Amino acid sequence: MPKNRVSSPTRLLVALDGSHLAESVLPLVQTLAKALDAEVTLLHVLEYEPPATVHGEPHITTLAQAQAYLKRVAEQMRASGLPITTHAHTNPERDVAASIAGHAAKLNADMIVLAAHGRGGIRQWLVGRIPQQVAARARRPVLIVPTPIDHDLSALRRILLPMDPAGEAVAALPLAQRLAAACKAELVLVTVVPTPGTMPGNAGAATVFLPHTAETLLDYAEDQARAKLEQLAMSLRDARITVTTDVRRGDPARELVQAITAHGVDLVVMATHARAGLDGLLAGSVGPRVVAAAPCPVLLVPIRG
Repeated sequence: MPKNRVSSPTRLLVALDGSHLAESVLPLVQTLAKALDAEVTLLHVLEYEPPATVHGEPHITTLAQAQAYLKRVAEQMRASGLPITTHAHTNPERDVAASIAGHAAKLNADMIVLAAHGRGGIRQWLVGRIPQQVAARARRPVLIVPTPIDHDLSALRRILLPMDPAGEAVAALPLAQRLAAACKAELVLVTVVPTPGTMPGNAGAATVFLPHTAETLLDYAEDQARAKLEQLAMSLRDARITVTTDVRRGDPARELVQAITAHGVDLVVMATHARAGLDGLLAGSVGPRVVAAAPCPVLLVPIRG
C-alpha cells in the first residue's frame, strides 16, 4: 500500500457480520466516503461452524446468503450516489480477523471499518476481540465503531487527536489533518502528562522516593507539552484547520475518554502499536483502553516499525 494513501484514503473496506448492529457503522462510512471521494467495498466472511444467531439475528451460513445480504446493503447505499462493491469470502474461516486483514491487503484497502459489539469490563477484549485483532494484523488504519451507539454519525464536527509527549502520535497526524480538512471539522489536540501517582512502571516507583523532584519534572513536561501543542496548532491553522489544544494531567486513557466528552468529539484518531486484547491490557496500552471506553468511533493508525 503506497504510504501517501495512508493519509488520504480512497478505498474503504467495511466488514459486516449480517446483523443490524454491524450495519450501524454505515452512516459514518457514507460520511467518510463522500468527504474523501472514496470507494467502498462491503465484505462478509463466512465463519467455520458459526453459532445459530448473531446478536439475536439469524447467522449467515452460506455463500448465497452472504451474497444476497451484501447486495441488499449495497443497493441501499448506492441510492446516496456512492460507488459500492461487494465481496463475500467463499470458504468458511476459523480466524475471521486474519481473513479480514488478508482481504484488506488483497483488495488494497486504505482503511478497514468494523463494528465493536459489547462494552465495559473484561468484555472489552472478549467481545471486541475481532476488531482489536484486525487492528493488530492489518498494518493499516482500522476504524472501530462501538455498537450500539447513541451518536450522530452523519457528520464529523470535532476530531480528537491524542499527542503523546514521546512524539509517537505524529504517525496519526497526516490522516487526522486530512479528515479534518475533508469534513470541515475542528481538530482537538490533547496531550496527557502523568501525575506522580499515574506514572507507569519503574518511573512510578521512583516518584515514591523522589516526590518533589518528580513533581518538578512533570510540571516542566506540562509546560513543554503546551508549547509543542501550540506550535503544532499554529501550523495547522496556517493550513486552514480549526484547532483547539488541551493539556491534561493524570492517567492517559482515562483523561482521553474524559476529553472526548468534554469537547463533544465525534471521532478519535490515534496512533497505536496495536497490541490486541488481553496483551494490550496487560501491557497498559492506551489504545485498547480508549477503544473500550470511548463513546464515539476510534480510528487506530499503526505506528510503523
